[in-house]
Amino acid sequence: MRTLLERCTNEKLFNAKGTFTYLGKQYNKELENNKTLSQKMRVRCLKDYIHTVIDGVKRFIVFLQNKKCICGQYQLDELPCPHALAALRYRNESYENYCSPYYMRESLL
Repeated sequence: MRTLLERCTNEKLFNAKGTFTYLGKQYNKELENNKTLSQKMRVRCLKDYIHTVIDGVKRFIVFLQNKKCICGQYQLDELPCPHALAALRYRNESYENYCSPYYMRESLL
């Protein structure tokens, strides 16, 4: 009985912690995975909101103002792809303004 209560309490606690993030729990996890991938990328600024992101031998162009990336993942998911997160890290900006409002906690609730 004690094990069952602990498991139930832990599940509720885990779900409650997920609701205090800026995005929903599932989308926040995807964004964290993208952030991990973006750590090894190099960024060069072309113009104010246009960046070239170098990932190994591949180059990607990120248009932050339009919320677009050459890889297409940013437009498809409407969450910043690893390339966009690398450009945001280069600009010292937060990802909140670059996510779709559909993924925000208020919309999900």
